[in-house]
Amino acid sequence: MSIRNFLLRPLLVLLLFGLGISPAHAQESDSAAVRAAFDSLVAANSYTATLEDGRLTGPGADWLVARGMEVDHFLMSERHGTAEIPKVAASLYERLTDHGYGPVALEIGPFAGEATTEALRDGGYPALKDLITRYEGPPIAFLHLSEESRMAARMVEAGATIWGIDYEFILSLPMHLDALAEQAATDRERQAVQDTREKMEKTWGGEGGSAVAAAPPSALKELRAAFEPRGDETALARIDALLESNAIYAPYVRTNGSFFESRIRRESLMKEQLIDHIRQWEAKHGEAPKVFHKNAHTTKHSSEGIYIPLGGFMAEWARARGEDTFHVMADCHGGQIPKTGQGGGGTCTTWLGGADGPFAKHLRGDKITIIDMRALRPRYFDWDFLPDKLHEAIVSMDAYVAIPKVQRAEPLNPIPRGK
Repeated sequence: MSIRNFLLRPLLVLLLFGLGISPAHAQESDSAAVRAAFDSLVAANSYTATLEDGRLTGPGADWLVARGMEVDHFLMSERHGTAEIPKVAASLYERLTDHGYGPVALEIGPFAGEATTEALRDGGYPALKDLITRYEGPPIAFLHLSEESRMAARMVEAGATIWGIDYEFILSLPMHLDALAEQAATDRERQAVQDTREKMEKTWGGEGGSAVAAAPPSALKELRAAFEPRGDETALARIDALLESNAIYAPYVRTNGSFFESRIRRESLMKEQLIDHIRQWEAKHGEAPKVFHKNAHTTKHSSEGIYIPLGGFMAEWARARGEDTFHVMADCHGGQIPKTGQGGGGTCTTWLGGADGPFAKHLRGDKITIIDMRALRPRYFDWDFLPDKLHEAIVSMDAYVAIPKVQRAEPLNPIPRGK
């Protein structure tokens, strides 16, 4: 044995045992101790809040607002279709406007976002409700739910501009044709809009049908060709948005395209359109915006593992700009949820493992529970008893919000049966 090893070995033993510093995973065999440490850490980093009359109050609400004050993007992912989550979002946004927040980025199309902002600035919630219920099928995703529209109304009243960063909704073609009819300035443009409307009525499912997806791309390209000679950039951009939405929806309604390509294309579209909004804001205002996001795609990691979700992209993009983000998952803990793209509806089971999961004992049944997930990360590799989904949750979200006994949101204009 060398003199160096002879001298270092006692020092290593002293460091590991005499000073109480154990090697990594030394407690893995003692699952009871590991679980107790996990429970202690979760309990120490949990907060409560109350939602009354649409206002989120309590220490958990104050903690979330404080986190929003520290960052440039407050991103709230969600379970779709509850009555409570949009109220939580509206209440948080109203408080964050005192700390520089302006735009609100929603999971709707860019032209839907413009229509929403315009309606709300012109006539508030009644005007938006009129727009939503004007058509047989709702033209704007999620805002066909009363609580979602009221949330948007509260946000705009507090100073927000609504940014739509997703594709245009599958049932929205009648709204877009109305807008194009108003923009049409030549006989050819007017005739093209009328021809497209007739095709929609006869072969693409009618006004309440899935026309944005059912239309053959060639028909939308013909509509675009009619507007090209005059070079109306707004009209052409609207038709291009319909073409992109048509391509993303293709495997869901038509026989062409793939679900893999659709998912990748949609995620890319949201990233591109969000960055376009930010750059336009910067060009107009001379400074970067503080943005409130409400979008189910804003967690940092995808469980499917096939793409980088919007939230993960934003975390890294903001970091490269010297900015920071905070990612919240708003979930339901009991109660009823509608059928959405996130599941079949019915009784809500929390995403954190359900009634028998390791987080269950920490979720209150009488108040909203907020867990600081960041506190669990330093010991990430110690929590071997967690299933992969919950390991992912620790790094996918910075905070988890569990709302007990949720109720289904009330539709203003129900999606036609079977859609």
